[in-house]
Amino acid sequence: MKIAALIARILLGLIFVVFGINFFHDFLHVKPPAMSPTAAAFSGGLYGSGYFFQFLKVVEITSGLFLLLNRFTAFFLLVLLPITINIFLFHAMLAPYGVPIGSTVLILNVFLCIAYFKYYTTIFTAKPAV
Repeated sequence: MKIAALIARILLGLIFVVFGINFFHDFLHVKPPAMSPTAAAFSGGLYGSGYFFQFLKVVEITSGLFLLLNRFTAFFLLVLLPITINIFLFHAMLAPYGVPIGSTVLILNVFLCIAYFKYYTTIFTAKPAV
């Protein structure tokens, strides 16, 4: 389990760091496939805000670096979980060409959340004592 968690953590960290940096410096030169009108409208709205994708990619890069460094891993897995769910849902609902990568990222994140579950036990305390 430890080796699987190590591999998953490094893979997830690399995915978020590489694709996050690629947003700012297009070194992968990947041309995205044509999107459906709904997917284009959704992405256009997020890009049109002027700040959202920049903020998102900074969060992804920071979280990915912390995963690679194995520091505050349980925290950054939770930070990435809503991002990961949205990546998966975007591809599942609006842009099916990306379902494999969305599924992979979601599976890695959920697997790591399960592997690090012991660090979340106090969060799920029904009546915390002060």
